[in-house]
Amino acid sequence: MIAYLDTSAAGKLLADEPESGALRAHLDDLIGRMDTEIVSALLVETELRRMATRVGIPQAAASDVLIRLAMIEMDRNLFREAGTLPGSTLRSLDALHIAAALQAGADEYISYDPRQLQGAEAVGLRVRSPGRSRE
Repeated sequence: MIAYLDTSAAGKLLADEPESGALRAHLDDLIGRMDTEIVSALLVETELRRMATRVGIPQAAASDVLIRLAMIEMDRNLFREAGTLPGSTLRSLDALHIAAALQAGADEYISYDPRQLQGAEAVGLRVRSPGRSRE
């Protein structure tokens, strides 16, 4: 199984937020019960490190989160696919995350961003937000 984490989800592994515990439990469950790979686009490195800087979290903590993720390289085809995804409200970086999840063959798309969740569902990805009422 492949579970894709966008930056809104990865950020909950970096900073203690209301959904952090539920997300950790969900990921532990996935990893514990089946052969699961947790992936994200290389883009998450910049986004997570900027988040750490904004909120005063040491970069070593960001590195600890990033080391657990298999990174998807972002080639020209991925950027093209992201640009052609449906949805007039989907932002560029959100589209890149969704295109990366599609390219990786993700079985589950984990996000806490309503626009991304809507965009991911629109292209057939199974979406999750552990700890949110939407679950």
